[in-house]
Amino acid sequence: QKSLGQPVIVDNKPGAGGNIGAQEVARSTDGHTFLVGPDTMLTINPHLYKKLSFKPAEDLVLLTQLASFNQMLVCHPSVGVKSVSELLAKARDQKMDYASGGPGVPGHMAMEMLLAMSNVKMNHIPYRGPAPATQDVLAAQVPCGFLAAPVVGPHAKAGKLSALAVSGIKRSPGSQGVPTMVEAGVRGFDASFFEILAAPRGMPVEAMDRMQKAVVSALQQPEIRVRMLAADLEPVANTPAEASARMRAD
Repeated sequence: QKSLGQPVIVDNKPGAGGNIGAQEVARSTDGHTFLVGPDTMLTINPHLYKKLSFKPAEDLVLLTQLASFNQMLVCHPSVGVKSVSELLAKARDQKMDYASGGPGVPGHMAMEMLLAMSNVKMNHIPYRGPAPATQDVLAAQVPCGFLAAPVVGPHAKAGKLSALAVSGIKRSPGSQGVPTMVEAGVRGFDASFFEILAAPRGMPVEAMDRMQKAVVSALQQPEIRVRMLAADLEPVANTPAEASARMRAD
């Protein structure tokens, strides 16, 4: 807001793995509506949903990857597991559920990747975002969850949840005591995710450039970096070309 000299309004549109919000931005013609959300909206959703009302690669322009983040595998302390191996062993012996922020979101994909690599089955309980999923894990309504580290990390630090591992190849900046999945014994596991900024294809280039530069400038401010790292978000703020190259690889 300081850089742009005008208000920036956040309009949350959850649901369908981010497709509802992405669709609204893709169809926007006002010249000042942008999309912020996980990169899975562009990398994974086109492969999961048979019919999308927009074409991610054609209707949206990726401006930058704001930050990288992990998913964190957590369980309610009453489950009695302290490691990934203990959880997998328990799930082999009995039926177990796990929560995610919804079908196709990062936590769902990370957990199914773990289960496939370990030849273990657990029942998926999808929620409408990581916040309500976290509340039910905190209440022991669902024993475990693979959820965004910025959301569940504070509860793990407070001892309300048992943190078993994070999904990426690097530990989360604000949760250095939690091992990566590889460190927890799952060889070759890497489920790294990014928060992105995108715009509708028809937006004037000048507007895209102005927003991209303002966001990158903000993310370079020391106080912003400190706040983000404490919330398990590692600032990236790359160029459109760099962001697009990484997204294609993912």
